[in-house]
Amino acid sequence: MGSAGDEFTPLSQLEYGMDKCKVRVRVSRLWESFNPKDDTLFGLDCLLIDDQGKTMQARVEPGDIERFEDLLVEGKVYALSDFHVDSQRDYYMSCSNEWTMYIRRQTVVTEIEGDIDSIPLHSFEFVKFKDLRYRCDDNSLLTDVLGHIVYVGELEEVSKKSRIIEICNARIRDLRGRALSVTLFGDVASGFTEDMLEKGQDASVVAAFAGMSVTSSSSVCSTTSSMYYLDLEIPEVQEFRANLLIQQANPVPLKTPTQKLAESWRTIEQLKSLDREEYDEDTMFLCRVSLIDVDCTNGWCYLGCDTCQKSMSRAPRKYRCARCGPMMPVQWYKLKAKVQDATGAMNLMIFCEVAEELVGVSAEELVNKIEDDDEWYSLPDEIEDLIGSTHTFQVFDKHMDGSFSVRSIMDDASVPAPAAAASQCKEEKADPEGNAVRCRINRA
Repeated sequence: MGSAGDEFTPLSQLEYGMDKCKVRVRVSRLWESFNPKDDTLFGLDCLLIDDQGKTMQARVEPGDIERFEDLLVEGKVYALSDFHVDSQRDYYMSCSNEWTMYIRRQTVVTEIEGDIDSIPLHSFEFVKFKDLRYRCDDNSLLTDVLGHIVYVGELEEVSKKSRIIEICNARIRDLRGRALSVTLFGDVASGFTEDMLEKGQDASVVAAFAGMSVTSSSSVCSTTSSMYYLDLEIPEVQEFRANLLIQQANPVPLKTPTQKLAESWRTIEQLKSLDREEYDEDTMFLCRVSLIDVDCTNGWCYLGCDTCQKSMSRAPRKYRCARCGPMMPVQWYKLKAKVQDATGAMNLMIFCEVAEELVGVSAEELVNKIEDDDEWYSLPDEIEDLIGSTHTFQVFDKHMDGSFSVRSIMDDASVPAPAAAASQCKEEKADPEGNAVRCRINRA
């Protein structure tokens, strides 16, 4: 057995070409990476942690797995030497270290016993739910999430390309009340379902999911690298649990839709100074503003898909929507409006049906009136007539960068007066279908 007195190189100091070093690491996670579509084996992967808590992913190539699969055990500590250090791969990495260790046939693996408590058992790079949108369909770095389990579906069997796969759908919630759908496949699904049954239906469980793929801003699914941990004894879970207990002991009274709407009022000054940690891309705000200009330097409409409204590129002899496939496009509004109130001015984007409701006619109708190319970059009378009009808009910051768009035009007769606490950032989210109140135009 190895001893703790040997000279070891920290993982943080490893670089390309440093193949003669020795490291002291714990195997935190261990899994076989393969293509689930055809079972092609990529290698035996593991997440290593050293005394400093630094992590690095390591791989045993398929031809060497038989040699090392019994030597490497999850949770144990080893001295590793004669390995190869190379750049991280471009996909399915479990940690953000820029280097990957390759355990080769000549690599020496020696188990270490004794003083090993200084090396953590686990390491995660938890991502906030609100930041998942930046990782959608990007599997270069897999994602770790933490949340309170609020729903567990039954274990099901589904047929996928002539294969039967077990699947379990669950849902977790963060401390801000945001929900995240979790889809698990295969052994991870069956193991999770069994463990949750043992916990009991009324159990309050905090779960960590590691190595997940982000499928949307509100959903993740498992990969061959994924693992789950229930009520793990680590600082992140303990802190989450403590805050959850405080919330459960002091529940916030439910508010009516009208109360939430009243609390969503903001002035332009308040919209421009919002803390982006306090809202997400679905958060809705009310503002009453006057339209003072529409910038048509880049035009006031675009050619887009009739179904999803995405801009369409033109292929030879046909139009094709990247999302919906071949389709004849239509003209949609794209109004870059400048608005103001008593506190300042800002830009608002007004698109498609919302802009059509504002203008009163479709973009197609106005395009059909164009007789000169210059008219594409000058305001039609129907849009210019809106300058000076005042409206109550429901707006949202889709890209979380302070650039707001109009979700709907509100009816002043049905909109509640601002609540006393409206100066503080409180969330008013769209329903799952994105429905919003539609109404008449209010002119100044």
